Formats: sequence, C-alpha cells, structure tokens
Amino acid sequence: MEQHPTSSPAQRAADASAEMDAAGAKVTVSAVRARAGVSMEAARLGVEQWRTQSRQQEIPMPDTVQRIFASAWASAVTDADARYQSDRDAARELVAAAATEAQEAGKLVDTEAARAEAEKKRAIAAEEEVARLRGQLTEEVARHQGERRLAAEVLEAEQTRTQEAREALAEARGALAVLQEQAAAYWNKTDKPRNRDTEE
Repeated sequence: MEQHPTSSPAQRAADASAEMDAAGAKVTVSAVRARAGVSMEAARLGVEQWRTQSRQQEIPMPDTVQRIFASAWASAVTDADARYQSDRDAARELVAAAATEAQEAGKLVDTEAARAEAEKKRAIAAEEEVARLRGQLTEEVARHQGERRLAAEVLEAEQTRTQEAREALAEARGALAVLQEQAAAYWNKTDKPRNRDTEE
C-alpha cells in the first residue's frame, strides 16, 4: 500500500480499509491496524472514516445487508475491545511491576541512607573520642612537663643548699683550724714558765 509521507495515521487506516474492501477482505479495526501499522485508536478512526465515505458514495443497503453489517461491525468492535482490554491489562501489569520495582528501589535507597547515616554517626563519635584522648594526652604531657620542671627546680634548690652547706662547713673548718692554732700557741706560751719553775 502506497502512503503519502505526510498522511495522518487515521488517513492511512482509512486507505487501508478501502484497499481491503476492494480486495474482498473483511474490514475490521484489528486487521486495519495490522495492515496500516497504526494504533488501535487511529485504526478505529480510519475505519469509521472509510465507512462514512462509503455510505456517502454507495446507495442505501437493504435491511438484511445492514443487519449483517451491523452484526459484523459489532463483532469487530467486540474483537477490538478485547484486544484493547488485553493491551490495557498488559500495560497495567507493567505499571504495577514498575511500581513494585520503584518501591523496592526506594526501600533499598532508604536502607543505604540509614546505613550511611549510621556510618557517619560512628565516624563522628570516633573523631570525638580521638579528640578527647588527644586532649587527655596533652594534659598528661603538660602535667608531666610541669612535674619535671618542679623536680628540676627542687633538685636545683637542693644542690644550691648542699653547696652552701659545703661552703659553710669549709669556712667552719678553716675557722676551727685557726682557733686550734691560736690555742696551741697560747698553751705553748703558758707552759714555758711552768717548766722553768719545775727545773728550779
């Protein structure tokens, strides 16, 4: 079937209906849809357009023919509705499946988000613990350094006092030696007259 590139889907369906009728084939919405390669709605519109044009061009059909045609039309409509219902059911199933997948994906995202939040909280807690331990270590180091400085000051003071005591002891020893010398000289002087008296 030759089709104009700019023809609408309904027009293509109407042309396909005319060609099928001319070939003696039964014109149904499903058959027109398959032949013209259009949607179900476009096929229905095309068949209606073809029938309207056919009624305008042809002489009125006898009642018997009209009844037969009406029966065939009802059958075609029923067939089209059945196919359309099947398509709708399939579409609904696809939508339901997509909704289920989206829900599962949402749950997975929520789970991952909760896990990430828990990891974040654990990381923050670990950082706070590290900061606390670092603070304690700094305090311990400062306290230890203070104790070392205090010990050094005490040691230095003790060394100073020891040195002063040594110097004082040395001075005392020197003074004692002088006193001993003076005493010895004194006793030597006083002993000489006594010795002379004894000799006489």
